[in-house]
Amino acid sequence: MKTDRNSYLISKALKSFVLASILTAAAGQLASTFDAIVLAQFVGEECVSALSLVMPVTTFISCLGLLMAFGANALAAREIGSHNLEGASKFFSTAIWSILTIGIAFSLLMYAGIPVIMDIITDEEALRDLPAEYLSVYVPGAWLEMLSYALCLFVATDGHPRKVMMAVFAGVLVNAVVDVLAVGFLDWGMKGAAGGSLAQYAVNILLLTLYLRQPACSYSLKWPGRKGFRCFVENLKEGAGVSISNILMAVSVLLISNIVYNALGEPGLFCWSVCLQMLLVSAVFINGVMESLFAIGGVMLGEHDLRGFDLLSRRALITVSLLVLVIVVLMYIPGAVGLLFGVEDPQELAALDHVLRIYSLVMLPFALTLVLVAVYQVLEMIVPSVICAIGQLATSIFGIWLFATYAPSLLWWGFPLTSFLFLLGQLFVSFIYSRRQGCRVSALTLIPYSEGGRTFDSSVRYQSDEVYTILRNIDAFLQESKMSERDQFHLNLCCEELMTNIAQHSQGHVVDHSFDVHIYSDDKGTCVALKDGGKPFNPLFVGKRPTPDLSSKEGGEGLGLCLINNLVENISYKYMYGLNIVLIKI
Repeated sequence: MKTDRNSYLISKALKSFVLASILTAAAGQLASTFDAIVLAQFVGEECVSALSLVMPVTTFISCLGLLMAFGANALAAREIGSHNLEGASKFFSTAIWSILTIGIAFSLLMYAGIPVIMDIITDEEALRDLPAEYLSVYVPGAWLEMLSYALCLFVATDGHPRKVMMAVFAGVLVNAVVDVLAVGFLDWGMKGAAGGSLAQYAVNILLLTLYLRQPACSYSLKWPGRKGFRCFVENLKEGAGVSISNILMAVSVLLISNIVYNALGEPGLFCWSVCLQMLLVSAVFINGVMESLFAIGGVMLGEHDLRGFDLLSRRALITVSLLVLVIVVLMYIPGAVGLLFGVEDPQELAALDHVLRIYSLVMLPFALTLVLVAVYQVLEMIVPSVICAIGQLATSIFGIWLFATYAPSLLWWGFPLTSFLFLLGQLFVSFIYSRRQGCRVSALTLIPYSEGGRTFDSSVRYQSDEVYTILRNIDAFLQESKMSERDQFHLNLCCEELMTNIAQHSQGHVVDHSFDVHIYSDDKGTCVALKDGGKPFNPLFVGKRPTPDLSSKEGGEGLGLCLINNLVENISYKYMYGLNIVLIKI
């Protein structure tokens, strides 16, 4: 195995995806936070507490969408990475039809059970009316959120996170307009805020559906037929870890709300509600990084690129740490957060600032644990991902209950203490597991260093002499494989033509960096992935164009690219995450 890989293109793809995902998630969370701000300004502080009580229900509903779509999206990413668009469409179609049937039925069922839901949320009669108003509008259309989220995931994974970002921004704008009109002018209160959220999801669905009709889309919506149930089960299994984590998050919010209310009363519940809003804002960054792991990492695993996934995971951990620190800094600015939620009394502002500064210590360990859970999930390590998801929240609830029972004045310190203790325990167990596996997996992320076959990995500078050096190394690597001499010769010609074309025609800042070559070979065949960060350029399309003037430079170039189309049948091109990606399978 030859490995000479740097993280330039991986960082470029991560930045491209995470930036769009963060802006998308930020816009979505901004809509939720804007609901709280509008309600606080036009109605009163009690609406902010009501939203925190409603959150477990809305989170549970979104988790159903996660369960049906998140795993399907990860599976589709692997199929795209292995150049199996029919398989990608199978998982996509199953997820969409599941939401349109099960999602709608469940939304209507929950609408009929709102009184029962309110009994579960709180037994305080004074706290029931406002949450019930919100749910009476939101719950019947909850399936819109499920469908919107599913489409966002699939379109972003297909290499177009910016299209998702633009659709979500349009939806957020609609939500803001509806909020101001319905709450501020029509005096619809909680019902108006719920209506704004549903309007946002409807706009998202409308705009993202347009992408599905474009030729560049990897998915086609079909009725899954008899194999639909089996595919549905695969989707549920794959998405179980993240879905369970989110369901438990909803349960933990409900339990913590009651613990804080019983220990500190309404002032404590309000402080917890504001802390929760800040945690949701940090979730914007966390979810953006996690989605990049599922999308980019899923494609990499489809390419059998474990080294690339390891580099991606480490970059993701660094990225989420830096991003979360932005929220921590905001929480340390005196009065900055309190004023947003209608707190004007100096004593109340000081008390809230004190709580926020303690709670800010939760952000980093919470984020790192969730990113590691995402890594385990992408690797299909369901048991570790579920254990970590359950363990983090269970530890937090138990620790906070202890503080509330025996030292209520120190209750807020229970949040960071339990989070840090769990992260340290998680890393310790990961280290021990790596040692027991003979150090064949990463002690940090549990990513295996090999999956049985032979791998060639290299980052190549845009220089002809280095390209030919790598081509000689590729030739030596292929000679040791079980490929026939004919296939070796054809694959060498394809790599030579494509790599020299990349080196000769890339322009701008990319020439100061490198492009990546990844080859994986086992008994089932050989896969090659070539990735560069230049402008979008489809060599397969150029190779299919007529080149009548073969004596010209352009004609000769076209002849070479035409050659690779005839030598290899299973070859594809896609522009994803700011990268040109050519996949070859023999």
